Amino acid sequence: MARDYSPITFFLRVPKPLLGRYFRQYRDILRKIDFEELEETRTSAEIIFEAFSAFPGSQQAKIEAEFQDIDSMAFQGGVKALIEEATDHPHFDASFPEAINRFNSDHGKVMWTFLEHREYWAGATSILYAENIADAYWKKRNDLPHVTPLVAPEDAERLEKALIGYFRTKEGRGRHCKVDVFRRHEKEYFFAYLSDFSKSELEFEGTAFNPRARTPAFEIIFAYTQSEGSLDIYAPRNTKYVTDLQQLFSERILDLEELDEFAGDDLIYNLNALADRDFVFDYPVDSGIESVAIRLLRLSLLGGGKRRITLEADPKQNPKAIHDLMDKLRPPPFNVTQAEIMVTFRTPMPGSRTRDRKFRISYPNSCNLRHQGRDRMIREMLIRSGIEETGTETTGEDDAP
Repeated sequence: MARDYSPITFFLRVPKPLLGRYFRQYRDILRKIDFEELEETRTSAEIIFEAFSAFPGSQQAKIEAEFQDIDSMAFQGGVKALIEEATDHPHFDASFPEAINRFNSDHGKVMWTFLEHREYWAGATSILYAENIADAYWKKRNDLPHVTPLVAPEDAERLEKALIGYFRTKEGRGRHCKVDVFRRHEKEYFFAYLSDFSKSELEFEGTAFNPRARTPAFEIIFAYTQSEGSLDIYAPRNTKYVTDLQQLFSERILDLEELDEFAGDDLIYNLNALADRDFVFDYPVDSGIESVAIRLLRLSLLGGGKRRITLEADPKQNPKAIHDLMDKLRPPPFNVTQAEIMVTFRTPMPGSRTRDRKFRISYPNSCNLRHQGRDRMIREMLIRSGIEETGTETTGEDDAP
């Protein structure tokens, strides 16, 4: 979660014994401070900050980089990502959720994981990053054969070499490449980092202020779901290469020959049913879902002219509030082209304090749900309810089903 990092605030939020373990065991510094006796107060945080500030700037910079990573994971979503990484493939650590929840604060949970279970860190942080990329930035095709991806180290190396060859030929960059492979539920993620053109930036090194040459990396993320036959690619500033990247990935990781031209996504959200007061969402009793309510409907009026009405009503007290509003306003003929829905679960998911999940779906096939955890349950509910379906896409809002 994006927040302004402040070292004093960070030292205030992290339990002092865990800070002591980091500094003494992990960095072998600040051994004279009795962290176990420090109170959880701002004064204690300032004492730590003053002692920390006495170290050379280069040493501080390395530590602060790690602290900012820890700070960025210290929220409900970050804790949940760590729990999912620990309990999913390839770790399957069933004891982790109980162990991490011994700490009351998110900062305590995340710092403890950083110290005790670094093997979960890279997967959790990488996948959380990918899951928070807006759908609009992913390029998707879902017409691939449902084949098992090749995920061994030598397969990742083959992808590395292919990406190096491709970008060296196309642009003269990409001399080096590193591919990390992680799995979350049914989705395989391939995070590719390629060397970009070198740059010169002004930097402080101690008190010296000089230009320094550096070689940044640019990233490409491949996300493949075998059960869906789908491949999502995130390639910022490289979208013109997506078709080639699909082919390259399919050859090296899916062991496929030349792909056919993508005919387009055949998934459609049929939202008109949501305007019916008697519509009922269909979900199994063991889904963990307690209730589902509609918060917002966008109505595209028939007859052309791009005329729209957006209705919004709080369903907390009245689950049918949106339909009561529609009955009162009596809009002219329309198609529903966007909806915001709130799903309430019986209990919070691990690492979360809330039971509610709000999401938006738009015609023809836009949805901000992800494919893991409770979002996956909700997607299954949309399919069972006849909201998510496959078919031939229509041509405009007037023709929306």
